[in-house]
Amino acid sequence: MKIKKMDLFSLIKKNLLLAVLCCLVLIKGFANEQIITKTILLDCLELNKMEQSTGRPHIVSERANLSIGGRRFLNGVPTRTESSLYLELDGKVSEFSAEVGVDDRSTLFRNDTVKKENSWAQFFVIGDGKVLWQSGEMKYGEYSKPVKVNLSGVKNLLLKVTGGPGNTHVDWVDAKFNFSGAIPETVWSPEAKVNIVKSTEFVHQQNLKYPVPRINGAMKVGVRPNTEFYYPMAVTGLRPMKYAAENIPEGLVLDEKTGIISGTSLKAGEYNVRLTASNTKGEAQRILRIVVGDKLALTPPMGYLSWNVVEGLINEAFLKELADVFVQFGLRDVGYQYINMDGCWQGGRDAGGRVYPDQFRFPNGMKVVGDYLHEKGLKFGIYSTPGPIDCAGYTGTMNFEESDVESWISWGVDYLKYDGCTTPPERSAELYRKMGDLLRQSGRSVVYCGKKDAGSQLWRVGGDLRDQWSLGGRDVGIVQSFKNAQNRAGMQEPGRWNDPDMLVVGIRGKGSSGNDKTDEKGCTDEEYRSHMSLWALMSAPLFITADVRQIDPVSLEILTNPEVIEVNQDPLGKFPVRLGEEAEQEIWVKEMEDGSKTVALLNKASVEKEMKVKWEEIGLKGSHLVRDLWHRKDMGKFKSLFSSVVPSHGVVLVRIY
Repeated sequence: MKIKKMDLFSLIKKNLLLAVLCCLVLIKGFANEQIITKTILLDCLELNKMEQSTGRPHIVSERANLSIGGRRFLNGVPTRTESSLYLELDGKVSEFSAEVGVDDRSTLFRNDTVKKENSWAQFFVIGDGKVLWQSGEMKYGEYSKPVKVNLSGVKNLLLKVTGGPGNTHVDWVDAKFNFSGAIPETVWSPEAKVNIVKSTEFVHQQNLKYPVPRINGAMKVGVRPNTEFYYPMAVTGLRPMKYAAENIPEGLVLDEKTGIISGTSLKAGEYNVRLTASNTKGEAQRILRIVVGDKLALTPPMGYLSWNVVEGLINEAFLKELADVFVQFGLRDVGYQYINMDGCWQGGRDAGGRVYPDQFRFPNGMKVVGDYLHEKGLKFGIYSTPGPIDCAGYTGTMNFEESDVESWISWGVDYLKYDGCTTPPERSAELYRKMGDLLRQSGRSVVYCGKKDAGSQLWRVGGDLRDQWSLGGRDVGIVQSFKNAQNRAGMQEPGRWNDPDMLVVGIRGKGSSGNDKTDEKGCTDEEYRSHMSLWALMSAPLFITADVRQIDPVSLEILTNPEVIEVNQDPLGKFPVRLGEEAEQEIWVKEMEDGSKTVALLNKASVEKEMKVKWEEIGLKGSHLVRDLWHRKDMGKFKSLFSSVVPSHGVVLVRIY
């Protein structure tokens, strides 16, 4: 995330006005009865389901900067052409009103050479398949046009914008619904629904293809003495599944129906627990090493971070839907645990200095969110900064460290991402260490992403990763991010991890921050597969940022390959070693705890190449079994070397036994 200078008074004023408008209730009296007509802003609905040509919609803030024809607007939904938002109504929405127009901002990162003065757009309100209102062609610099549409009886609504020359900034401002029944609900586009159906079928087919239980995820976990322990077994295979565990330490219990081991660990030491998962097709067993002591995150954390795609549209409904999908699509079953909010969740501080969430996006408070995630076998992560405000201008933790930690612990937080942003440089080291100390003393084993040598379990080692194979400057692509981690390979060990930034697999050009440096459509399947391979080799934290609620099946397959994830979660946590010098074709070798070696043939060139690794180069002699991890099949025994044609920007990932 990037630092944004904001007028705090203006931000507070805007949020208060928005809050009032979000829940404005008008009561109209009639002779024999009262009909309550409610009004809700379009801004206050779940907008993550809006589809647009590039980027994502935003909430209104300084970064949105809404202005049409020189006139500024307090609230609205900025988007791009082409754009569509589908809604389901109950027939009791009486009216939709708004003003629309081409935003005064230039259209950035366009491939064409057309000036912004030639940008144009058309707005449509379509109900039950019929055009109820259209703007006609609107040009850059023109005043906004008012919209007022009778929606009585309408069940399906589409707000659509077309235009040119491409990716033009456009706005629905002061947009609101008057309704007497249920709140209008945003729904997925037909294209997104196709992805959901395909991914659901993919999960079903995977269970049929690999029906026998397989235990995945972290097999060595750390927890502090006398703190709550929570470990959901990650198991793939046909359901229903039975779970069992032997030699569980005193104070912990296994829920045999869910496979969750929980309780309060007591004494320092290492405990070997034999896990068993069984179904009608077979049984799997593995040893889980529980280390009660000072170290956490003994294998790299895995989960979700909301910034690259969701940004300021984070809300309770999104997090709950995301948790449901992590279970439905098998992400939890291969080891992803943490559902982490990035910035923009904060509402402010009360009179006593206690931080509270935005009350309209989190109407039930944060503890409800944490409890929901835990019930789903997941963990809860939060975001803040040592500075006074975070990168997006929301409430920071500076001078409220003790209070914030108390709040987070009461909400059930399991992970903290602490981002520098507005932190005073001269106090940075002190403030990061203070947070590390407070978390250590909090009575909860909270994984901490902060600064090295500040009590953190992981820390960033480079610029913000974009949904691109290669980029220059501070904001990097996959190649540069991998390079940044190589330069710091000696810094990491189990419990102390380099973080080269989040996974961009599955964004496909539809990110917000993930795609704000280019107009291209994100990475290819091959590049996504290479991205996942390299992060697995590096033992990098694996945090998905695509909206997996409507992810495509190819991306889902890349993210959920348990054999690739096993490389990432290997307890040795070794950084791979490159054979030879840096080049367009590179061979990387990772030592595994069981004595095997994982080898990656990496082709950074723009054309495919045949590559080979000789056994003598990696300290082997004789015949060895080679297993292709992406195809999940044995390739056979090879006497002296292994070779393969590697696609452009691709990786062939094998494990040698």
